[in-house]
Amino acid sequence: MQEIEELSIGGSLKLTGPVKFKRIELAGSLSIEGSAEGKELEISGAGRITGSLIVGRIEVGGSVRIGGSCECDSFEISGSAEIGASLKSKEIELAGKIEAETIESGVLEVAGKVVSKEIRVREITIEKNSRVKGTVTCGSIHIGKGGEVGDVYADKVEIEKDAECGLVECNEIRVERNAGIRELRYVTKAEISQGAEIGKLRKIERVSRELPQ
Repeated sequence: MQEIEELSIGGSLKLTGPVKFKRIELAGSLSIEGSAEGKELEISGAGRITGSLIVGRIEVGGSVRIGGSCECDSFEISGSAEIGASLKSKEIELAGKIEAETIESGVLEVAGKVVSKEIRVREITIEKNSRVKGTVTCGSIHIGKGGEVGDVYADKVEIEKDAECGLVECNEIRVERNAGIRELRYVTKAEISQGAEIGKLRKIERVSRELPQ
């Protein structure tokens, strides 16, 4: 295993993993053949890791591609990230684009685009005109004006005007005017503003998925 304390890269560097590091700051290009583990990774250039990544904090202002899974405490993205397997983080703040097979997080803030088959979070905020392609299972979700989401399973749902969803299954929901839902199934409470478009509506006994607490 290669061990690195601190590394600042302005050009290009290729390493053979596994790599263990304290801090890497990347403004050029970095390629790691294999897996990596560290405390801090800052990318304003282009990073590629063919294996998995375990890191305390990762900040991406450029682009990163991870062939395996990524596990971290904090993930901040203003560029793009492509993860071949799962992404697990306590908090994710997105102002760009992220793709992952599955995503699991405590808090997820989306101001951009997320593509994932399954997204499981305690709390998710989707900002104005942002997109989430995939199924979201969460405690609470707020979808901003013009936002788009696939299917949603949640405790509490708030959908602003002009936003669109597929299937929504929840305990409580508030829907603003001109929002669109293909199908809504709710347990206790549904506040639907005039002008909202609901394809199908029915009351159910309970949400069919176990929700994050």
